[in-house]
Amino acid sequence: MLMAVKNNFRFFLQALKVSIMSAAAYRVSFMIQTIFMFANNSSFLIFWNVVFGINRGNLNGIEFNNILFLWSIPVISYGVTYFFFGGVVNINTFIITGQMDSYMLQPKYPLINVLTSKCNFSAFGDFIYGIVIGSIATNFDIKKILIVIFTGCFGSIFFVSTEVILRSLSVWLKDTEKIATRYNHSLLTTFSSYPEQIFSNGVKILLYTVVPVAYISYLPIKLLFHFNIQYMMLIVTVGIIYLLIALFVFNHAMEEYESGNNISMKM
Repeated sequence: MLMAVKNNFRFFLQALKVSIMSAAAYRVSFMIQTIFMFANNSSFLIFWNVVFGINRGNLNGIEFNNILFLWSIPVISYGVTYFFFGGVVNINTFIITGQMDSYMLQPKYPLINVLTSKCNFSAFGDFIYGIVIGSIATNFDIKKILIVIFTGCFGSIFFVSTEVILRSLSVWLKDTEKIATRYNHSLLTTFSSYPEQIFSNGVKILLYTVVPVAYISYLPIKLLFHFNIQYMMLIVTVGIIYLLIALFVFNHAMEEYESGNNISMKM
């Protein structure tokens, strides 16, 4: 058991290395997509800057620094997810078309194979953008920058886990593409870019449970202003729970998966 975990972890590290090498191999395309994504994200900050300028730097107790953090930590999470684990968006397609066979034939855990089968170059722009904005927001405080990077990278667990859960449901619900896309891009991404203070208590309950925005955005920001080990442990604990649920759903889905007789091997 321990050897299997060790081998899968080695394979995982090698897959990440391949993702980085593929970006280097297509450096022109990689740089263009990274720059455009960086510029796209910056446009939202320009909007918020105008809003705060009109309201003299304060919006119902919310300061511009809060917005900078909202556009740094969750954006890092998003970037890590879709740059290193871009294949997660193909789970439902592979299940429906029978292409999962190719990954299940390999000796490594199929989910790792699927997650690392695709690299979204533009997502690296999100990752770099998040670090840059987070550094500016913390006034280049090294300790706080490390918190931004750690919580941002750890937050990718929530993005990956929810994608795996919703897309694995294709075994029973057929195509769940729209459900997964709207959940992750419309709910997780959108809610994480708005201050917690603007939501009612009822909505906040959802953001701390069903839609784990609080652990991607709100609690990490609280850690930056007032470091609390309990907040850190809560983020890590809930992240592990989401990951375990994702693994459970994926494994159960593979038990129900009907082969498409696709016996080609993936290299």
